[in-house]
Amino acid sequence: MTHHWEALGWTLIHFCWQAAAIALAYKLADLAIAKERTQARYVLALVALLGMLTASIGTLAYEEASHRHTVSFAALGVSGGKPSLQIIPRPLAVIDMPSAPRETAKLLASDVMPYLDFFWLVGVLCLSVRTIGGWWLIRRLRHSALQKAPHTLRIGLDRIRLQMGIPRFVDLRLSSRIAGPLTVGVIRPLILLPITALTSLSPEQLEVVLAHELAHIRRADYFWNILQTMIETLFFFHPAVWWISHHLREQRELCCDDIAVETCHDPAVYATALLRLEEQRKTHLHLAMALDGNQSRISLRARVLRILGDPEEQPRDLKPLSLVGMMALLLLFICPLPQVLASFKAAPKVSRSIIRAVQHKVRPHAAVKAAVTPPSVIAPVPAPVPVSTPGAVAMLTAPDGAMIEVSGQTAPLPSASPEKSDYIDRMRAAGYNVNLDKYVAMKVQDITPEYAEQMTKATGERPSADDLIALKVQDVTPDYIARMRNAGYNGNLDKFIAMKVQDITPEYAADMAKATGEQPDLDELIALKVQDVTPDYMSRMRADGYSGDLDKFIALKVQDVTPEYADAMAKVGFGKPTVDDLIALKVQGVTPEYAAKLHADGIEASGFHDLISYRIFNVTPEFVAGMKEAGYSSIPAKKLLSLRVQGVTPEYAKGVKAQFPNATVDDLEQMRIFNINPDFIASAKRHGFTPLTIQMLVKLRISGILDDNDSAKENH
Repeated sequence: MTHHWEALGWTLIHFCWQAAAIALAYKLADLAIAKERTQARYVLALVALLGMLTASIGTLAYEEASHRHTVSFAALGVSGGKPSLQIIPRPLAVIDMPSAPRETAKLLASDVMPYLDFFWLVGVLCLSVRTIGGWWLIRRLRHSALQKAPHTLRIGLDRIRLQMGIPRFVDLRLSSRIAGPLTVGVIRPLILLPITALTSLSPEQLEVVLAHELAHIRRADYFWNILQTMIETLFFFHPAVWWISHHLREQRELCCDDIAVETCHDPAVYATALLRLEEQRKTHLHLAMALDGNQSRISLRARVLRILGDPEEQPRDLKPLSLVGMMALLLLFICPLPQVLASFKAAPKVSRSIIRAVQHKVRPHAAVKAAVTPPSVIAPVPAPVPVSTPGAVAMLTAPDGAMIEVSGQTAPLPSASPEKSDYIDRMRAAGYNVNLDKYVAMKVQDITPEYAEQMTKATGERPSADDLIALKVQDVTPDYIARMRNAGYNGNLDKFIAMKVQDITPEYAADMAKATGEQPDLDELIALKVQDVTPDYMSRMRADGYSGDLDKFIALKVQDVTPEYADAMAKVGFGKPTVDDLIALKVQGVTPEYAAKLHADGIEASGFHDLISYRIFNVTPEFVAGMKEAGYSSIPAKKLLSLRVQGVTPEYAKGVKAQFPNATVDDLEQMRIFNINPDFIASAKRHGFTPLTIQMLVKLRISGILDDNDSAKENH
């Protein structure tokens, strides 16, 4: 783990209390200026959010600088002589901590930090993908086929733009792909209006809506929204970020509402425009500066009441009990601040104080009385050196390279242990120079240099440490590999491991070759074993006359097609099914009993394909009985299938028969194709189309004359 990632991890940890403190300060300040203008509250929320970003950047810079200072004073050691005493500078906050907290801090830095950085990086990547997807949708929307706005509307836009003091040109287009007005772009701003807005809003309402969008452009809200999204992405894990960001978006919309209201004489015009657009909205694109602020209906209601000068009574945001809780939370974050601030002290001073303390105790025991230069280096000692200096931290280098930490107690240097390092030395001599975790895993699996050499000879290649562990876990022996190679199966180590997992033996391979008449390859053997295809199953299916490649037999076994099932389907009356027929019949759940029941109810099929189609579209005896009850009997088999494909039900047939007694099966199918339902029939009668026939209904549906009336009825 590099120091950059460690610095990032500490930055994220410190950000937790920093963001909470900023959020609390923002809440108290927001309560103090609750009666001020909306712009002031917006600036306060923006400053709080930017303050979080600034705090994190400052913390990251400090952590990086601390590491550079530490490294500059950490190069303390002795050249020559076997044992040496090396002083490792530590931050004061860590040195003053008791032994257990210090070990906990070390564990956090070495073990937890990589996972913390990893999960943060995954979260940032996921949210970045979402943000890039939104940007792509905006870009695609901007370059899609847009219609020019009417000339009078563009003139009104320019008039409001100049009145608001916006010197840049603002383009205005119409789109059928959006349901509400929105603004995109920073350098070349573009306002998009839904086409439905031209018919649902009056000219006065359109002007005030355009004023709202122009307010976003004048305030550069699109730019601040991008920056806000970046902060949300970087600090997605902290609820305070999302809370302040939500308040920022609310205040942004309220600021634009105030500007829009100033351009019209009657606030009710703007309020009505908001409600009309909400009624027209069915799907909403959360892409940019939309008129509704990407907020819920409850927030929209509050905005409308505020515009009309009658804001609804808001519940108290901060009750006494919640205030006490927030103060307790702030106190909880402030308590560790002395230790945190103590760690900000200069590292060089601490290091020199520790060096002097350790030198004072160690120098009398040194066998070599050479002068100590520079002061930060202690003369080498030939024997284990006891260190007994309260509060001092030293690192002793043993002859075998091990680093021993001594802190406030006597800790002699251990002598080299050839017995303990013998396994590592032997594995290294065999060519396996890996990390400690790999050595432990190999030792647990009882992997020896001799086993590694045997596997190299058996496989013809030198396995890696991971390969050795996997081979040993699956009990792959050199004898097993030699036997499989003698049977004609050569492959890489992964193949041998997969075969061993599936318990594939040379005997099984020979039996399958005899049953199939050909020698399966490694992949086919594994697939056959996974699906439990046995030589006996292959022999029985071949004895019944079913031959094919191994993939066919695997598919038959996957669908649990047995020789008994094949014989039963052959007796249905359509001849002997093929392998593909058997697989399709089994997939759709066609059984001999199903075929016999269809025949008994008068539903005839011409082959296995009809049986499969009947099963797919749920042509059942119950469906036939329901159609007979509705007055449609003796329906041909093909027509039954066609009716089912179109979604005709017995209930639908009864309803049609009640209004059109002479309706045929073809009429039923035609009415269903054109979606002629009882509501459409009632609408036609209400408009005086009499006498009403099925053909007339079809013509009305094709012409679309009644569609607008149906849509209006649905909206109301």
